[in-house]
Amino acid sequence: MNGKNIIKYREDNGISQIELADKLGVARSTLSRWEKNKTTPHGDDYAKLKDLLGDEYLSDEDLSERKTTNDSIEEMSDRVDNILYQVTQIESNQRSFEEANNKSMLKHRRIRTAVIIITCIIILIGFIFGWVLIMNYGIRNEVIEGSAKIESITYYETEK
Repeated sequence: MNGKNIIKYREDNGISQIELADKLGVARSTLSRWEKNKTTPHGDDYAKLKDLLGDEYLSDEDLSERKTTNDSIEEMSDRVDNILYQVTQIESNQRSFEEANNKSMLKHRRIRTAVIIITCIIILIGFIFGWVLIMNYGIRNEVIEGSAKIESITYYETEK
């Protein structure tokens, strides 16, 4: 396969090496080696590349080239790069999921804390209200000694 075909495809479609590598699911360094004709794509990588680029840029003749030992070693290097790339993608996705989960747990913890505080304030207001009533009216409407009794308010009707 001629790496110039890949470069031509990228230039014709205005995409970068990183964008094309992401579309193919390979590391950018692997795509760079293909473009420089240091290695050639094979198997699934070749199929993905051919599907994406189409027959205009690639042909089946590209697969018929003989591979040397160096090519095999570099292909293995490409595979290792691709595996490492996929592992880093998985780790990145896992970190994102864990961060989202932690944010969700923190939000629930804050809501729970707010509910507990509001409940405590309502209970405290109820105790204070009850204490004021008991201090003013007693338990059976009796005035407790030393408390301030609320005087009854007399309303006078005004003449119209």
